[in-house]
Amino acid sequence: MFKRSIVTLAVAAVIGLSGCNSEDTNSGEGGEQPEYYKVLDYVNPFVGTGPDGHTFPGAVYPSGLVQLSPDTTMEGWGSASGYFDDGTTHDIPVYGFSHTHLSGTGITDLGDILILPYAEEKNAVYNTFDKDSEIASPGYYSMLLKRDNIKAELTTSPRVGYHKYSFADDQAQFIKLDLAHTLNASWGNDPEPTFNEIEIIDQYTVRGHRKSNLWAKNQSVYFYVKFSSPIIGSKIIADDIEIEPSEPTTNIEAAEIISHFEFAPSEKPLEIRLAISPTSVEGAQLNLEAEVPEWGFDSVQDNAEKAWADELSTVEIEGGTATDKTNFYTALYHTQIAPMIFQDVDGQYRSMDPAQSIKQAGETPNYTIYSMWDTFRAFHPLQTIINPDKAQDYINDLIRKQQDGGLLPKWELHGHYTGTMVGYPAVSIITDAITKGFDVDINDALHALKETTVYDLSRFPDWDQGTLGGVQNIQMQSHINDGIVPHTYWNSASYGIEYSYYDWAVSEVAKIAGDQVTEQEYLLRSEYYLNYWDPQERFFRAVNADGTFNLPEGETEFDPYHVDEFAFTEGNAWQWKWQIFHDFDNLENLLGGPDAFKQDLKALFDADESTSGEDLPDMTGFIGQYMHGNEPSHHIVYLWNRTDEAWRTQQYLDQVMREFYTPTPDGLIGNEDVGQMSAWYVLSAMGFYQVTPGIPEYTIGRPLFSKVEIKLPDGVFTITANNNSPANKYVKQVTINGQPLGENWTFKHSDIIAGGELRFEMSGTKPTQ
Repeated sequence: MFKRSIVTLAVAAVIGLSGCNSEDTNSGEGGEQPEYYKVLDYVNPFVGTGPDGHTFPGAVYPSGLVQLSPDTTMEGWGSASGYFDDGTTHDIPVYGFSHTHLSGTGITDLGDILILPYAEEKNAVYNTFDKDSEIASPGYYSMLLKRDNIKAELTTSPRVGYHKYSFADDQAQFIKLDLAHTLNASWGNDPEPTFNEIEIIDQYTVRGHRKSNLWAKNQSVYFYVKFSSPIIGSKIIADDIEIEPSEPTTNIEAAEIISHFEFAPSEKPLEIRLAISPTSVEGAQLNLEAEVPEWGFDSVQDNAEKAWADELSTVEIEGGTATDKTNFYTALYHTQIAPMIFQDVDGQYRSMDPAQSIKQAGETPNYTIYSMWDTFRAFHPLQTIINPDKAQDYINDLIRKQQDGGLLPKWELHGHYTGTMVGYPAVSIITDAITKGFDVDINDALHALKETTVYDLSRFPDWDQGTLGGVQNIQMQSHINDGIVPHTYWNSASYGIEYSYYDWAVSEVAKIAGDQVTEQEYLLRSEYYLNYWDPQERFFRAVNADGTFNLPEGETEFDPYHVDEFAFTEGNAWQWKWQIFHDFDNLENLLGGPDAFKQDLKALFDADESTSGEDLPDMTGFIGQYMHGNEPSHHIVYLWNRTDEAWRTQQYLDQVMREFYTPTPDGLIGNEDVGQMSAWYVLSAMGFYQVTPGIPEYTIGRPLFSKVEIKLPDGVFTITANNNSPANKYVKQVTINGQPLGENWTFKHSDIIAGGELRFEMSGTKPTQ
């Protein structure tokens, strides 16, 4: 049966498919849905798929391991998620539908296990589609493949991608199963060789393994796939050599494998259930049998939609415009895609130790995709409010990753250290949870923080030092021993400034643990940011090894607009002046007092919207030199609350939320960065924000809605904004549980979790001081 070769069929069949608008959001069939499902109508998965959000529109389950989405681009800055909307509306290429993606990153990887249906062999490389044939909603995606007139529909459970392909009745049906496909374009070179294996179990069942070596080193994805129709012919191409499978087949192994399967014409759609696993093909099979044991696309879609409705309805809003609501619930949707579950249904997971051994997760689930330099700022604080159980799992999972691998990760990808981005931001996330009273073993936590912040990689002889980010070992040792990270190292000043904040965070945990020696040691280190302060220029600057301030080659004067990635990460001195999360009181002193602090903030927002030096695609969304398209600016607008012109916080928030967030493909002004850009919006639209993770308090902003209810485990926290409208953006008065807010318009995390009300009185008049 499996010896029959695929033949070229000239089929000119047309399927009578009606056009679908890409703005439609309700694709399900069946009876009346509960009222709370209406939140799904306000989710537009196409938001951020254009410049420069780097999101994808495919079918996803909340925190699901599978992100089943079309891959339309393999080149350039926009390729990170596999899908990029450049404004083209017709004849857009699509290479197929792969099962793993990254949401909003600046680096490309994944795109594992690609499936492409086709009817004619000439369309086995790629097909095309028109934008008006696309539908995307939470848990569902579809398009019409033009060249063969095949309707493609996708849905998913946490670990299973479910495909449904409608061919014409007399059309030949082919499926390409591509294990060689990968998303790698942003690296600027070809991927290193991969290892693939595939086995045809019977005429309905195929299983296999893909190993790649890109951003995630030695990444393994196992799969187990069931077809609704019997395979009547197959062709397997292994390292460019065509292999005729025997019956039954043994494993076929090669660096690259692309398989083609033929199915008989049928009036019924061809359906595919494909489960993935990080541990084994047996794990993938177990995942399939546990989550989607039977055929029934609509049932799987219904389950995904219910999961999303349950997830998103934890926050209910009233008032605001239709645009505000779409922005809000789409942002909330984007915050629940990752981190995603990274274990089989029986709890087996692949650990972060050098041997990548298989372990049992136990009560705390194992997650993956922690983009923590981005997400420590708003994403993780948001989860402590709206998803406290999940937030606690994240913390205990991170501590377990340190126990498995030796260090806390900073950008963890499918169980691998990538060493990407600055500092050790997991410290901030763990500290914030502990100061908010989450159930974390304080001794395990402090051990994890200290082990990571020593960062002497010689303690890990079994590791490839490059895997853990070996160059940062030198940066950390320089920070500890000399109090500086010299400009000879990449992002030097950014590392030094952030190390100081994270050192303070360790001291906070040490204080709670009663370890006074560690507390004082890290408090001392937390002041090393002062070594980058230039009192004459009134900016933080990169320093040379001898402690002098660095100037770019050929320059004689300091230029705060200059972009130099050996000095600052994805920014310049304007933005990095305000990164002293733990010591804004002292920053105010350094600047000369409250009025000088205010004048420097004003200078930031009034500065020219231009830069010199390097041209970085991350630097977007300028208001002066405030740069909302990248994370280091996200808290700065709230610093006006420390001044006597707090109305400026409200004014700039209104501008940012209305200009930099829109319900369109280009509706995110910068990379989504795995939920951070959206989490900022969710918190800000509700009316408050946490400026310093690790200090469990919030400051107020400009609420967009007349009423917000956050469902808590033991009650409801309500935000009410009376007299609110687009014109009434200024806060006239605000109370928490009937009491005026504290200094700098702040209230505590405990005020939220106890339930109660944050009440705003809004006005169209700017307050006078």
